[in-house]
Amino acid sequence: MAVAVNRGRNCFANPEATRASSYWWVALAGYLGLFALLAMPQESAAASQYRIGHCLYGCPQGASPENHLILRPIYALSYNTANKSADWVAYKISAGSIGIATSLSRQSQPDNYVSETLSEADFSGAEDAELQRAQFVALVDFAGTPYWDDVNYLTNAVARKRALNRGAWYGLEWSIRNLVNRGNEVFVLAGPVYKPTPQVSALNTRKSHRVPDAFFKIVITEQGQGSVFLFDQNTPVHVHHCELRSTVAEIEALTGLDFFPENPSLVLDSLGSLVGCRE
Repeated sequence: MAVAVNRGRNCFANPEATRASSYWWVALAGYLGLFALLAMPQESAAASQYRIGHCLYGCPQGASPENHLILRPIYALSYNTANKSADWVAYKISAGSIGIATSLSRQSQPDNYVSETLSEADFSGAEDAELQRAQFVALVDFAGTPYWDDVNYLTNAVARKRALNRGAWYGLEWSIRNLVNRGNEVFVLAGPVYKPTPQVSALNTRKSHRVPDAFFKIVITEQGQGSVFLFDQNTPVHVHHCELRSTVAEIEALTGLDFFPENPSLVLDSLGSLVGCRE
């Protein structure tokens, strides 16, 4: 198991010094806890007194102890080298983190800390299976920070169906940004779901991997509001994200993960109309 903290390559790219400074302190906090994390298994680390600020009420537990726990200024993730995908990704979106991504690079980058990932070439034939290289953490959500390029690491990449990417997944991301831009900060947990029998074609590569059969996304605020979504890979493009609502209990049963370990009795009030859904 590897644990890594990266301040990012573009820490001086943003001229807004105050915002850059705030993200630098997030990175510094990660460095201060690195020695404690290196000395213990990932599951123990997540439950320890060391707090990962990207995870509200603690990071998910239950992922393989062989996973790589990657900490970066804008997100944390647990990378599964067998499936070649993160088992979970955690991040916080604020009005200050969202930016215009039109001119920013989307070129994938090898991860400095994990060599056993899919490569750009492994995704090259994805379109033949109606898949595309997508990201768990979206570029636009952190285009306003000095660390936007961290989303391009291949540990943040995943194969997702084109129709889902352009339909319900995009619709929820747009609704989240709309909520945040109205003055709210939200924490997000996202990751893959694997069914007993694969439902989606594998990529055209000799590397051992598994394309997710579905995805989950949990959106929560510090005020105790939250909504949970489960996206099947084969969701048609016209399906609204509000038709795909789920529960924490269902996602835990499907993934084997334990969410919000520091608040096991947490009961969420639905975000409802705040993310475009009618109750």
